[in-house]
Amino acid sequence: MEFLGYERPDGSVGVRNHVAVISSGRCANEMAATIADSVNGAMPVLHTHPCVHLKEDNERALRTLAGLGSNPNVAAAIVVGVGCENPTPYQIGEEIAKSKKPVEVLTIMESKGFQNLMDRGLELVHEMISQACQMQRKPFPLSYLTLGVKCGGSSAVSGVASNSAGGQVFDRLIAEGGTAIFSETAEVIGATHLLAKRAVSKEVAMRLEEAVERMEARIKATGVDIRGSQPTRGNIEGGLTTIEEKSLGALAKTGTAPLQGVLEYAEKPQSKGLFFMDGSAMTSELIAGEAAAGIQIHIYSTGGGLTSSFRCPAGWGGEIPILPQIAVVSSPSKPRDSQEKEFFDIYADTIVEGKETVDQVAERLFEEVIAVACGKLTKREMRSGYREPIVMYSTGPIL
Repeated sequence: MEFLGYERPDGSVGVRNHVAVISSGRCANEMAATIADSVNGAMPVLHTHPCVHLKEDNERALRTLAGLGSNPNVAAAIVVGVGCENPTPYQIGEEIAKSKKPVEVLTIMESKGFQNLMDRGLELVHEMISQACQMQRKPFPLSYLTLGVKCGGSSAVSGVASNSAGGQVFDRLIAEGGTAIFSETAEVIGATHLLAKRAVSKEVAMRLEEAVERMEARIKATGVDIRGSQPTRGNIEGGLTTIEEKSLGALAKTGTAPLQGVLEYAEKPQSKGLFFMDGSAMTSELIAGEAAAGIQIHIYSTGGGLTSSFRCPAGWGGEIPILPQIAVVSSPSKPRDSQEKEFFDIYADTIVEGKETVDQVAERLFEEVIAVACGKLTKREMRSGYREPIVMYSTGPIL
């Protein structure tokens, strides 16, 4: 099978053709947004990372921002900063340049002034968009696709509906030679042994166990019981009672393929197949890490209940602007809101109602993935007006 995508100089293929205007630090967010908003097709990459983090978190931020700029959905990038950030704008630009795509770096410290930087940024973004518009989609095998996934608003039916359908899509893509990435380390707790059995080697199994143990150690170091946070109050309202229950349902979205490797946050996989990424369950953090690792499409699998009747939960705000996000819901709120079908791309409630099998919903979802890869807009892409700065995964203090 094939999809229509944009070929990049490094051999990757995008399903979107954006110019990314990346803020190198939170102080530059408004500059990046103003430049990107001047022309259709430019996407501002805004975030909350300050310059008062320590080494490990700064290195992770560099890997994330450079990875977002290197994502196949990005045709060209502009990095905008004050100039004193950590990581520096030039470090980010140098890493993006390794993908061989056009990249420019602008800083106030090396400009004649604020307006001079803005004028140059506006000039560059219009030039880059003009060049990007000349690119044409071409057919590529599905082996060039990388999918990411997150489950949110999990309920008692998540594991048997949207997550199971998503797991089948992962299996089908991997069978075609593609790649799939999942994360949420806390939602592997209680089911680690089951995932470890799917590891392709003892080394991969050990790395998985180390990532989970590292997360558990950080939790225990706070002196706080994970219960009450995982499952969340919303999960409990949806029928989940333990972290083990939640983890079993969450693993359904990974399918049945062998686990090829364990990635650090925002780390790119070096081969094809299924990969686990260490990270939190926070929506913005998780999707940013997967996007930095190179996914072109993200699947958001929700349980239902309040999540399906609320038009703007944090889960949707956490979307990364360079990625199309396919929203799947397992069960609608009761009573069903007439607007719900306009908000989600795939309804999997037919599994719960006995109207369709998991196989049938998985087929619909797989077809939707191919259509979106070829350019079909997701429901989320058709919404506009609100955006939320990206939060990057951090494990150290803010000084």
